Amino acid sequence: MKSTSYFITFLLFISSSVMAQTTKKDIQAQLKNKSLPEIKTYLEKQNTQIEKLITLASTSIKITPGDVDLREVRTTQKFDNSQKELIAKQFAKTLNRLYFSPTVIYPNTDLSISYSVKSLIYSVKDYDDYEFPKPILKLKKVYYQDGKTANFDKELHGRSNETVDEIKGTKWIDSIELEASYHYPEAMLVINLSADKPLQQLTDGKIQLVSVTDGKASLKISPALKDKIYKVEGINAAGQAIEQYGSSSSSSTSNYSVAFLNQYYEAGKSVIEKIDKADYKNVDELIDDLYSKVPKEDKNKPENLTNATFNFRGNITQVNLFLKPEKSALNTYTFVLKSTITFADGYGVAYNKSNLAGILDKEGKWVVQPALEQLSHYKGNYFMGVVADDGYRSILWLDKANRKLVPLKYRFYRNEPILGKYYAIENGINGPKGLIDMQTNKVLIEPTLDNISEKGNYIVLREENDVNTIINKDLKPALKVNGYAYKINGDYIFKSKPYTSKEKFADYSILSNTDDIYNTAGQKINKEDYVINTYDYFGMDSLLLVQNKAGKKLFINTKGEVVIDGSKYKNIGPFSYGLAPVKNAEGNWGYINSKNVLVIPFMYNEAKNFSKISAMVKTDSGYQLIDHQNKVIKKFDDGFRSYSVKKDADNLTYSNYNGNTYNSKGEIHKDDR
Repeated sequence: MKSTSYFITFLLFISSSVMAQTTKKDIQAQLKNKSLPEIKTYLEKQNTQIEKLITLASTSIKITPGDVDLREVRTTQKFDNSQKELIAKQFAKTLNRLYFSPTVIYPNTDLSISYSVKSLIYSVKDYDDYEFPKPILKLKKVYYQDGKTANFDKELHGRSNETVDEIKGTKWIDSIELEASYHYPEAMLVINLSADKPLQQLTDGKIQLVSVTDGKASLKISPALKDKIYKVEGINAAGQAIEQYGSSSSSSTSNYSVAFLNQYYEAGKSVIEKIDKADYKNVDELIDDLYSKVPKEDKNKPENLTNATFNFRGNITQVNLFLKPEKSALNTYTFVLKSTITFADGYGVAYNKSNLAGILDKEGKWVVQPALEQLSHYKGNYFMGVVADDGYRSILWLDKANRKLVPLKYRFYRNEPILGKYYAIENGINGPKGLIDMQTNKVLIEPTLDNISEKGNYIVLREENDVNTIINKDLKPALKVNGYAYKINGDYIFKSKPYTSKEKFADYSILSNTDDIYNTAGQKINKEDYVINTYDYFGMDSLLLVQNKAGKKLFINTKGEVVIDGSKYKNIGPFSYGLAPVKNAEGNWGYINSKNVLVIPFMYNEAKNFSKISAMVKTDSGYQLIDHQNKVIKKFDDGFRSYSVKKDADNLTYSNYNGNTYNSKGEIHKDDR
């Protein structure tokens, strides 16, 4: 404290660090060569400073939190003073989330890792309180796209404004192996304080529990030990840890007692008054008088302890104080990161020292020389260049054979490839659509169409008059359909057609449409008119449930042949994962396989379609899930308001009236947890 330095200098000769007795020689040395008026000035300044110290010595500095309702007790997990596992787990989680996007700046590669040492440290609560050396991240190995590897032992800095994580070479990197090394605390010293054992004396000082009541623990702590406290834990009578919500502290602001300072003040005041009255013949007489009046030591010197109060959300009976460890140990964690950069069959964007872009192959050799101000990989063998006149970046195709970029005069209509072979293009924004070969850049269908889309294993070309030409993956026409009276699943097209006959169709009083089925060659496979279940198609069993004019429910194969005549059953459902539900004349449900063999007997009131795991059925006692061997997986007390009917699904969901949604294993669906 700068303002009290004048007086503290004077006090040092009468009270050393142990407040030893002051000698007359000390005072003589301090007032040497001073006249009586000069001594008066000196003592007046001294008393001004003493007044300030008296005020400070009577003041405590406190920081206190608000009160808490002890009726709302909150327990927490007990603190584990062996932190290695926790730190290792959290650091590994943080490190595994890193990513890197290598950029070639010829002739080197900038790894551009998303690493930040601060973020790593902050990922573990209070880790920085240990004051350990900072974690270090090193590059240990590089895996290149050409299959070769290189070993390193290079420290990395990640997101640093000062250091670039650069390595020599320009070959494309597939992934890198990194090693993080960091310190963790060895087991901490734990001090347990309670009403039965309130005091702990250590070499650095003492910690004393003064009181513990109403969720508050009051302690007196030596300053050296207070700085070493890492965590304070409150334990209740049941042995549970109680959540801490705040703390307060207060400390004496002076190393001298008020009585000691008052004696000094009065001694100085008395001498000043005598100087004014000219009671001293000389300085020596003044010194003798001052020496007789000043205290020789501070017998009531306050103990240098900090008062600390820790607040908990519940009553406690014991306080555990965990001290920062004296020693730490080193741990390492090795992990691999994969590059986020996408390439066109081993070709990617790189830059020269002038920041001009070109294209390198996976060997790190220029395929397209760096001459472009802007270049980035788009998709497949296509790249994006500078902004064109229409306000969009130009699209360039990489001609590998001739080692050049060829401008594409059209724009892409959709980002996703069609059937893995083509891209839809358009002539201008929202202009007519066409099709291009994604490998050769050859325009296969000129942009004249209203829309192009992928459905099943087909491409649907829609003209402005809503005429749809459905072509297969070899671009051969399979079918032409007006409007939207069709659906496609896999290799098969289901085309609706109006039913105009006056003959009754099955048990329908009115029927608007029947369905024809076409394969990829455009051949109609059904031998007669059928009505097809909206949700059914040729699945993994290659069987489709249809109903003919006579009302028979049949299963046909992909050649249109009737494989199973279901007319002997009262009702029947589509196949899913090898089984189809069937109902007998008595009204009970069972399941048949694709050979029309009853594999689950007629024993259920209801039977839904199978997933890979199970099917939902109903008995007189309620709903339950069964597996393919008719073994019960789970029973339910309540009914279901809805359920999924997806064919050949790995998993289905069922919404119960109890508010939960269950999966095929009978578990609560994760979105409902």
